[in-house]
Amino acid sequence: MVYQLKFVGHLEKEKILKINIPKKLSIKTIIVSYIVFLSGWTFRVFCIDLSALNEYVSWTIGFLIHFVWWLLFAFFFIKRYDEDLKISFKEMVTTKPKLKMLLLLFVFAVAYNIGVFFLNSKGFGTTMKLYDLIITVLSVGIFEESVFRGWFLNAIAHFTSERKANLISSALFVLIHYPTWISHGYGVVAILCNSIAIYGLGLIFGWIFRKNKSIWTGAIFHSFWDLITFII
Repeated sequence: MVYQLKFVGHLEKEKILKINIPKKLSIKTIIVSYIVFLSGWTFRVFCIDLSALNEYVSWTIGFLIHFVWWLLFAFFFIKRYDEDLKISFKEMVTTKPKLKMLLLLFVFAVAYNIGVFFLNSKGFGTTMKLYDLIITVLSVGIFEESVFRGWFLNAIAHFTSERKANLISSALFVLIHYPTWISHGYGVVAILCNSIAIYGLGLIFGWIFRKNKSIWTGAIFHSFWDLITFII
């Protein structure tokens, strides 16, 4: 009886240890998480048509899908593998954005987009509605930065240098745009041109995340960039 009690006690200790052991990050985890994320987003783009709904209902549902599939996706993986990430969850959300860097980035965003405006000569985009500002501009920045910088860049940097992680995560950032571009009928040339532009932006967002060790600086700049592209 004594031996049985000792054996049961040993099993209980093993269960407690298994519960307390943190999940170990692996390259397989990163790859599988991206496949799941890309597959889910591709399904959303091609199989969930919101165009037949009232525009406000459509945007609200779109926002909720973004919230669940982007923000909660990132939060789940960041918290689950927090101890193995290059920048911890606490650090990335509590570190304040650098205002001086943001101002320089704002100037760059305005100058670049004004240059594009004069090249294209399409006029200013004055049709932006309030929900475009609230849902698209103010939310997409934090959603995309959480997934691709907070999770993917951060996780990949556990296995390689931050620069290489930025190169890889920026490529993943480009690829997630492909379902939308294809669904909108973009041609090969348009996709290639957009891929180059988005890859460059991804590198900038990644560089901001690496330098600031904060999710907020990149998210604010990302939202500002989207706002400028809406207007110009």
